[in-house]
Amino acid sequence: MPTSRSESEPGPQRRAATTAPPRAAGIARLVAVVAGAVGLLLCLLTPLLPVQQTTAALDWPQLRPGAESAEVTASLVAQSPADLTATVPCSAITRAAASGGTVLSTLPAGTGAARELGLSVTVGAPGPGQAVTVASRNTVIAAAPVDRLRGCSQLRVWSNAAEVAARFEGIDVAGSIPTENRPVVGGVFTSLKAADVAAAGPGLRLRADLDTRFELSPSPLKAAAMGIGLLSVLASLVALWLLDRHFGHHRRAPHRSIGQLLRPRPVDVAVLGGLALWTVLGAGSSDDGYILSMGKVASEAGYTANYYRFFGAPEAPFDWYYSLLSHWGSISANAIWMRLPMLAAGVVTWLLLSRVLLPRLGPGVRRYPLAVWAAGAMLLAFWFPLASGLRSEPIIVLGTIVTWAAVERAVATHRALPAAVAAMAAGLTLGLAPQGVIAAALLLASSAAVLRVLVARRREAGLAALVLPVLAAAAVIVPIAFRDQSLASVAEAIRIRLEVGPAAPWTQEYLRFFFLTVETTDGSLVRRVPVYLFVMCLFVALFVMLRSRRIPRIAPGPVWRLVGAVFIAAALLSLTPTKWTVHFGVYAGLAAALAAVTTVAVVEAARTSIRNFTFFLCGMLFALAAAFAGFNLWSWPYLWGVPWFDRQPEVVGITFSKAFLVLAGLAGALAAWQHFRIDFRGRGEGGLVEDGTVDDTALEDTQLASHTRADRDQALRSRRRLQLASLPLVVVLGLLVLGEGAIFAKAYVSNPATYTVAKGNLDALRGTSCGMARSVLVETDPNADMLTSAEGRATAQALVGPGSTGFTPDGIPDELKPLAISSAPGQINMASPITSPFTSTAATAGTGGGTGPRTVNGSTAALPFGLDPARTPVVGSYGQNTVPAELFSDWYGLPPRSADRPLVAFAASGAIASVGPTGKKEYGQPVTLEWAERRADGSIGARGVIDPIDPGPNKPWRNLRVPMDAIPPVANVVRIHVRDPNLGAQQWVGVTPPRVPRLRTLQEVVGETDPVLLDLLVGQQFPCQRPMAIRNGTYEVPKWRILPTRKDALSTSGTWQAREAGGLLTVPDTLLRTTTLPTYMAGDLTRDWGELQQYTPLADDARAADLTVGVQTRSGWWRQGPIRALTDQTVRN
Repeated sequence: MPTSRSESEPGPQRRAATTAPPRAAGIARLVAVVAGAVGLLLCLLTPLLPVQQTTAALDWPQLRPGAESAEVTASLVAQSPADLTATVPCSAITRAAASGGTVLSTLPAGTGAARELGLSVTVGAPGPGQAVTVASRNTVIAAAPVDRLRGCSQLRVWSNAAEVAARFEGIDVAGSIPTENRPVVGGVFTSLKAADVAAAGPGLRLRADLDTRFELSPSPLKAAAMGIGLLSVLASLVALWLLDRHFGHHRRAPHRSIGQLLRPRPVDVAVLGGLALWTVLGAGSSDDGYILSMGKVASEAGYTANYYRFFGAPEAPFDWYYSLLSHWGSISANAIWMRLPMLAAGVVTWLLLSRVLLPRLGPGVRRYPLAVWAAGAMLLAFWFPLASGLRSEPIIVLGTIVTWAAVERAVATHRALPAAVAAMAAGLTLGLAPQGVIAAALLLASSAAVLRVLVARRREAGLAALVLPVLAAAAVIVPIAFRDQSLASVAEAIRIRLEVGPAAPWTQEYLRFFFLTVETTDGSLVRRVPVYLFVMCLFVALFVMLRSRRIPRIAPGPVWRLVGAVFIAAALLSLTPTKWTVHFGVYAGLAAALAAVTTVAVVEAARTSIRNFTFFLCGMLFALAAAFAGFNLWSWPYLWGVPWFDRQPEVVGITFSKAFLVLAGLAGALAAWQHFRIDFRGRGEGGLVEDGTVDDTALEDTQLASHTRADRDQALRSRRRLQLASLPLVVVLGLLVLGEGAIFAKAYVSNPATYTVAKGNLDALRGTSCGMARSVLVETDPNADMLTSAEGRATAQALVGPGSTGFTPDGIPDELKPLAISSAPGQINMASPITSPFTSTAATAGTGGGTGPRTVNGSTAALPFGLDPARTPVVGSYGQNTVPAELFSDWYGLPPRSADRPLVAFAASGAIASVGPTGKKEYGQPVTLEWAERRADGSIGARGVIDPIDPGPNKPWRNLRVPMDAIPPVANVVRIHVRDPNLGAQQWVGVTPPRVPRLRTLQEVVGETDPVLLDLLVGQQFPCQRPMAIRNGTYEVPKWRILPTRKDALSTSGTWQAREAGGLLTVPDTLLRTTTLPTYMAGDLTRDWGELQQYTPLADDARAADLTVGVQTRSGWWRQGPIRALTDQTVRN
């Protein structure tokens, strides 16, 4: 990059300081060379040094005195063990043949998962052709007729990285299948009783060596090497500092006191105040729950696992920050505490920008104060939507700014230590996440200037003494990244990520920009505005620099490094496999500096050319028009209470996008007129500085006194015009930032009775730190609170009262499929094909229909929400397509009102007419709740009708609800009234009796000790709940699951956490049955907050297996074969 002479050549004072080094300098030089070389070598060797692996093995049977079942559970994180061997005496198989069944299975016997995913040894039903079959993942390995087993001694089965095979020893029956058919192991299950297993003797056994390749810790040799290496690097840096001092380079650094640096200015109050308020009131990232759960389970897992996906692969080599967060979160998991590192990163970033880097850009930044305001506004505009929360982007921004500040310090002072600091900061930033390459990009863009400094000083101490400490500092990240992992384990983790995906090649980098234009959270207007304006600033600065070689009053060297870093970073980011738009957040610091540069460039251009200023306005307005074509979308649950989340922002029917587009067109027309007018004006182009202004220096305050009053007035008018020219960028970004803060403040103020993120954060400040768990109300037993007929009729008859027609117990279809939901491509953590939208018609667990036990009124419809068929009648109008149907239930008596029974609810299905919280109407048939005053003589007095709240979606079961506050105090009975005059096959309604449930908070029901499957979006909002643990290569079996809204649960949780991708859903998919509990959001019954599901084991009597745990030393390149991580295209199961 072009560099000014002052940056590349030492001045006279510097040359005078280059004298023969004293003896102390010679020692420092020797230490720098030796310690730098040792530190560099040991740091680079760290991935290859030995590690200690925690091994675990499952040995079965594990019989306990008095137990009837021999089954055990051990759900493997890697799904398949590294090695599995099992033997079954053929005599035991022969005894099992009397009744048939499962002799051995790695998943609960008789389930679909056992057939499709597990390894099983099954005996067919007695009769002709009865056979014993060994199968894995629905593929038969070997089979033998039972009548041939008389010559068989034992059945041997094994599965490893080479094959899956079985052999009946003693008879000529054997087989093997490819290794991709390795089974999923969730434990050991059998139809045999514990006594039968004991009778089979030692010949019936199974051993599984679990895949714990990632549960590593440094060996003593590795720990010693890391310690010596890091101490050597530190010694080399101290030596480098001494060399700088010995040769006088410390005197070149401008000195300002701490008081001067920290003295607050109005812009500091605005920026730092904005960061602090956003920490309390504003949104975080959609990954906050993901990262918090990773940190919570890390201590028991023994490493920082990805947790939700990738078969438990570690985050290494990008995990050091998450490991720190894990320790930070062990103090407290409440949102405010967890956000403090982000706030600290923002504060330090701004202080370095405003105190070190912006002054370095040149006198123009000081001359035009609004340039600093533009930088602050751009930083906040990026920070709020793109660099908030627990993700690594805020720390990457800080690391990038530290790298740049150190580079500029090295160039300005000709000191080598800042160059080493820059190298170390760049390395640590790269170790945060793949998008941390932006710091490396800045280092590359500055490499020429830094190398000139080092080469210019080579005569002082030799090039080795200067370069080796810098290289060693850069290598510090290696022992940090590989501190508890080996080269082989990290290579396997990377392979799994690329194999499972999503991963896009560098040629598809355009997708990152495409996803910014899609109507999703990742393409929200709050992300588009800063990114579009950043790109505009980049090209404005580049255009001026290429046209004029420099921007007046701006130092060219730092700006060229800044622009070069942006372009190099864009090239390097294309190599990252994911293309999420949140990665744009890493540009926040550089974008802020570019905003300041652009402000000065625009003002200086406007000084002599009003046309150029108008062209700039046109470009900015067009960028805003494109940005405001998006929705004001935020991720769950930050969007609650936020306006325009479902449409473009508008006022009185006019969208902001159209308004900006019209203004851009007018500005473009004006700029064109100004351009063509130049040829006819006859006296130059004309700018904001008045013609005839005495001199450029007349605009400087210190020079005004030497000119006439008329000259001074003319100069002041020109100055005011130039200050106005610096306003547009500041105003736009400032209004955006203020608007974002205002909408979240409004969401809190306008919804004081219900949960918002701001309310949760403020509660955390008050010491109530369990987040949403205290606002979600749960029905623990919907059967206990069913209302009874006030007319004395039995439960089975009361649901269909006098005057009803067309509603029968058989009026519920077998399949209750909702309308498809669709999510546009590009959303973070949505693992459908990267360029395709996600669609699904799935219903939540237990609400999608089917057949079940016969209900009290004779229906075979499967009931939702844990309703007991023996106590709950159900009727519907499905199939009544010849005459209109109508239902009047009996009057049901209301219980005395109490705070813990705030609503009337009843389960309903089908097409029900409703109006959503945004005013959107859902077509269907009317369902109402009628209330009345029933007198002592049985007569009805006052009465009324209420439309219940329908959370949707249409067709599946859901709980319609009416607040008790909406029912007048005089009412003591209610009844359900349904009209279905539509004869269409899809227009029907099904209902169950009303309930007045006793509600408890989710915090009271789930508690803080039960293991919970917290979906990746929800963890931050439920900080007191304990995520299911990872121990010795196995998952703890959860008792509960907390999900976000149905759309997010299907598109994000259902795809990212999928079993096929090595996700957490492996456990419920293979071991558990699910019941969705009725839940409601306190203070807002219309809100679809999410779901609470309760798990019960498929194998009721199975207990957690005891594992044999040990420790084994492994070399840094030791591998045990690849984990079975196959793409859906390779094998679906």
